[in-house]
Formats: sequence, C-alpha cells, structure tokens
Amino acid sequence: MKVMRDRAARVARTGALLLAGIAACSGGALVIGQTASPPSPAPPSPQGSPAPQAEPPAGSAKGGPASQEGLPTQGPPPQAPPQVESPFLLRVYRIRPGKLWKGLLDALREEGFSPEEVDDEGRVVKTSFVDFKQDSYQNQVADPPQQLSNDYHILQMIKVREGKVSLEGRIAPGEQGTELRLRARILVMGLDRVHRVRVLVDRRSTGVIESGFIHKLEARMGIEHL
Repeated sequence: MKVMRDRAARVARTGALLLAGIAACSGGALVIGQTASPPSPAPPSPQGSPAPQAEPPAGSAKGGPASQEGLPTQGPPPQAPPQVESPFLLRVYRIRPGKLWKGLLDALREEGFSPEEVDDEGRVVKTSFVDFKQDSYQNQVADPPQQLSNDYHILQMIKVREGKVSLEGRIAPGEQGTELRLRARILVMGLDRVHRVRVLVDRRSTGVIESGFIHKLEARMGIEHL
C-alpha cells in the first residue's frame, strides 16, 4: 500500500510540474474553457467631437428639388415677357364677324374658359386661367424653357407636365373673310434660385392648345376655315 501511495504522489507532482512548465512557456496566458474578450471601444476624443455623419443623398442638398417644399410662391407678372409671348394662330372664315364673335364666347364658356376681359366693341376677349395636364394632349403644349444664365435664373422642367392656361381671342374683318386670331398664355411652376421662391413663369405655346380649341369651335358652329 505504501508503494502505491508513493507512486500516486510522484505522478501528481509530475503533472503539476508539467502544467507549470506549459504556463511558463506561454507567458502565463493559458486560459482553458474561455473565449477571447471583444476589444474595448476606443476612448472619446479629448474635444468630445461627434462621430462623422453620412453624406446626404444626391438631390437633397440645399436648393435641390427636395428642398422646394414649403417655399413661398410668387404670382406671375401681369403680361407675358416678349421673349416667351405666344404667337397668334390665324383662321379665316366665310361668316359675319358678329356671328363668329358670339360663337367664340359661347365655345369658351362651354370648354371651361370663363371670359374675364371682354371688349364687345373691339371683339377682344381674354379668359381666366384654368388648370391643364400635358397627358390630355398628344404633343407638347409648350416650347422648352430658357436656358439658365447670369441674367436668367429660374429653374424649370424641360417638358411641361401640368400648368395653367388662358386664351386670348380677337375677331376682325379681313380681305378674304372674318379673321380669328387665338393664342394661349401658359404658366408653369419654376424655382427662382436667387430669391429662393417658387414662381409661376410663362412658357411659349406650341399652338397645340389653341388648335384643339379651334377644332371644337368649328365643330360646334359647323364652319370650316379657308
């Protein structure tokens, strides 16, 4: 029995010495049954400056389309500027001026263009503005906008999607018959980049709206132009 106890003691001492040797070789870093701890966060900077923020998405910078909401809106000028004033469409009919004048006023009301300025003696009428959408027409109703420059700083959509339109009609006797002159004044929304306001700005008409109205006028009155 004594021999067995001496052998067990020697084995225990040998194991202890072996573990001590392994620990010494590894610099005392032997850890059994544990995982490495996560690195501690970096200490804050002495000045306490906040962490850098992500850059804003494209188009959200000041002055971009996303920043237009809530900006004040400025009304249009009393008259269209000469460079964007729409030309008159001319049609000539074999009909008395008075009859065509009455038919014009009735057709305007029927199509939702309420006469606002009416000169019965001179046979000149201007209507109030009504809303329109480009989707109602096959072709573009307005020419492209003016290019931005040092003298012009109103940002607009190249292709009109919607806006406001007013019609101006003039009737007078001519050499071949009664002449009807009709033109549209088109207003669209733009952004004044200098004064930071939204503005209603004139766009030159392509004649699409005027032609469509004249076609309805002729069908209503049963007339054809020369």
